[in-house]
Amino acid sequence: MDDTRVQLFTKLCLALSKIRTMPKVTFSLLLICMSHFILSAQSEQQLKNELDKRGITSLEQVQVELRKRGMTEEDARRQAKLYGLSYDDYIAKYLIGQKVSTTGTLQEIQSIGIDTIGYTAEIDDINAQVAPTISVEPTPENLPYYGYEIFSNNPFTDQQSLVSNIDPGYHIGPGDELRVYLWGEAEFQFEGKVDLNGNLFIPNVGQVFVSGTSYENLNNRLRQYLSKFYAGLITSPAQVFLDVSLTKLRATRILVMGESNRPGSHFINAFATTLNSLYISGGVKTTGSLREIKVFRNSKLISTIDLYDYLIKGTLSEDIRLVNNDVVFLPTRLNSISLSGEVNKPGIFELKDNEGLFNIIQFAGGLKPTAYTKSITIKRIKTISNRGTEVFDREILTLDYNELLSKGENVKLQDGDEIIFSRVLDKFSNLITVSGSVFRPGDYELEPASRIRDLINRAGGLRPNTYLNKIDLFRKDNNGDLKFRSLSLSSILDSESSVDNIILQSDDSLKVYNEDELKSLETVSIEGFVSEPKTILWRENLTLYDLVFMAANVEDLEYSNRVLTSRADLLRYVVGQTDYQIIPFNLDNVLDKRFNAVLRPKDRVILYSKDITETLDKTISINGAVKNEGRYLLTDSMTVEDLIIQAGGFVRTSFRDSVSISREKFDFTGNRISEVTRVPLDQNYMLGTSLTASSDFLLQHNDQITVNFIPGSGDIRKVSLEGEVKFPGGYVLESKGEKLSKIVERAGGFSPNVNFAGAQLYRNGRLLALDFKKLFVDKNPNFDIILSNNDRIVFPEASYTITIEGQVSNPSLQKYNEGEKVRSYLKNAGGKTRDGRRIYVTDPNGFTRKVGFLANPKVKDGSVITVIPKRERIKTESGKFLESFGTIAAIVSSTLTSILLIDRLGN
Repeated sequence: MDDTRVQLFTKLCLALSKIRTMPKVTFSLLLICMSHFILSAQSEQQLKNELDKRGITSLEQVQVELRKRGMTEEDARRQAKLYGLSYDDYIAKYLIGQKVSTTGTLQEIQSIGIDTIGYTAEIDDINAQVAPTISVEPTPENLPYYGYEIFSNNPFTDQQSLVSNIDPGYHIGPGDELRVYLWGEAEFQFEGKVDLNGNLFIPNVGQVFVSGTSYENLNNRLRQYLSKFYAGLITSPAQVFLDVSLTKLRATRILVMGESNRPGSHFINAFATTLNSLYISGGVKTTGSLREIKVFRNSKLISTIDLYDYLIKGTLSEDIRLVNNDVVFLPTRLNSISLSGEVNKPGIFELKDNEGLFNIIQFAGGLKPTAYTKSITIKRIKTISNRGTEVFDREILTLDYNELLSKGENVKLQDGDEIIFSRVLDKFSNLITVSGSVFRPGDYELEPASRIRDLINRAGGLRPNTYLNKIDLFRKDNNGDLKFRSLSLSSILDSESSVDNIILQSDDSLKVYNEDELKSLETVSIEGFVSEPKTILWRENLTLYDLVFMAANVEDLEYSNRVLTSRADLLRYVVGQTDYQIIPFNLDNVLDKRFNAVLRPKDRVILYSKDITETLDKTISINGAVKNEGRYLLTDSMTVEDLIIQAGGFVRTSFRDSVSISREKFDFTGNRISEVTRVPLDQNYMLGTSLTASSDFLLQHNDQITVNFIPGSGDIRKVSLEGEVKFPGGYVLESKGEKLSKIVERAGGFSPNVNFAGAQLYRNGRLLALDFKKLFVDKNPNFDIILSNNDRIVFPEASYTITIEGQVSNPSLQKYNEGEKVRSYLKNAGGKTRDGRRIYVTDPNGFTRKVGFLANPKVKDGSVITVIPKRERIKTESGKFLESFGTIAAIVSSTLTSILLIDRLGN
């Protein structure tokens, strides 16, 4: 700093020190501002101009500057709170034009930074920045992470629903858009945005400072201001009426960092709180903490949220409203402790340092009544510091929860602990049971020293006709096997001190018999079309109705439709005969109790199904252009349209006007087997716009329905052109009848070097014989062939050479001369050798022809002339011919002799 600046700064300090009305904070602020201008190496003239321009030397002058901008000191303090600044920092930034850093120094504003972008940038669609709904995957043990499921249903996917009702306490800020409407004696309507300074500019009126004003008080503030120009607003009665509304809320930019599903910068509406920001950013990862969510403002921690308070108590006291540039930080989980078994909400929880076993049980909603509390199992992984030389680093802890409760000992847990509450046993500790011939059979409490006689009395005593010679006691031995003892019931009833009147134990069961139960072991049975064949003990007065009702599900509608009610059989055993007597009966009469025979021992009842005379499971089949071909169950009054819907509907290339139906139709000749009918389809009935089908054709059992494809709707057909065409490549046929000349025309024609004699057409991998020269040179349409799918056409380049090979004096490659013949080329090659015999010419299109003895055909460009050698004769051994001739002569002579003998015998 030079001497001139030091002197100027000293004078300014002395001048300011004499202003006693200026508060200490404002005085300090002015000193900081002036020192900044000097330290920033500004010239003396620049500093002087800045101070002269502002003329700020007292508190009153600061307030004058605020009033020039339509603000009061209260407005400035509200605006400072909105920006997250102190009042002095806001004054320095707003009046002096300096940017306040988080360390307290002032920096020159070069451009609008991130702290104002939320107020000036147009946000087309905040919804686009909202994370989609997520789902929390369970752990391999099917235990969910506690609390994270609240982010599965994201209310911020519809931002509009969140701003439909504006909070009366909402403070207006830069970026908000307002609509001002006057009516009455004066009419005026205006929409405008609050600028960065917090002012709303109203045409023909001026600007009014509205930033920091609550939405509830906004109407009164504007009424007070506009009454200077429209007096009717404050007359009584009012002659001008005012309505102010918010048309668009400002967007606020925040940062969500750490274990978020969508970390980074996000736009939120001005109502949003910390919890809202978590929803907007997609929620917290399961690796992130729900217990210590931190909010930083101007690099200072201002709030720490524990979401467990929200999840368990429904309260969230630290859920503050966020402002621009706030940072929400999601740290990693403190720990992961699982709680499973007999608790109301099993899961994986996160505990703070001052929390333990009691807290995690509270988070899980407490224990179920079936929880076994005498033994809690805790599976623990030893901490790294506690691991020794042992091979295993896991251990089991067993605790008595009742004892912990009585001592108030909240056991500390550590990361990775697995807590398991077992289920109490289903076994009763004091259960005894009695069944059979007593008035009140059932379960009873085991009383001390209770005996068999006591239990019978508690069960209401014995029924008449009870069998007194026997009572069975069922008891489990030490191995858990069920054993029984038969005792004398009469002895127990006669004397309480009887040895049979033993003391009962837990889980004992008594069986008291009726005389009729043990009188006979004769049985009756029912079989056939029943849910399950049954054989039961016969008893007196057991009727046919009782047995049928016991085994057949007659109340089931499907069973009733399938059972044959017109015929059932009762097979009765006749003493002295080997065969059963068959007694047919009508099942409907039995069920209606119009016929109800009393059964005898060894009786057998047989029920039948209707399928002995008719087909019950009727089916139809459909094939062709539908999505799911196959057989389907025929229903009552089923139409073709119903079947097509069951088959998944049409495919893209289905012919939808009508279908073919093949129906069985036999005649006595044995020749005709079916009749084919074409049935029109009703599209309106299929779509549900019509309640009935237009056709009265109903399907019958075993009908075969065929849905045709649209004619010509096969797969796309392609061919390929190679070689000397202008545009070689693959071409899709426009029609099934498209010919070769049309494809060549689409390919731009031929190049000048094309060799038609060597052109080739391959179909299904095989060479097709075709004279391309007659088609393309002679223009003979008879050689224009219709192409097929995957045809490959090759037009080679002219080679202007002829190949001579085989049995010639000089096999060589010769220049092609148009019109020259085979023997001329052979002559040029020195002619045939001594072994040369037949001559073959292979044209460039791959076809080979033999050259006859007198023939001398012209040769095409690119042809190959081949002379093959003579075949080597097989030499016969001398005398072999005479031997073969003698054998033949003997055979002929023997044959003639046989014929002569047969002829004479015949005469």
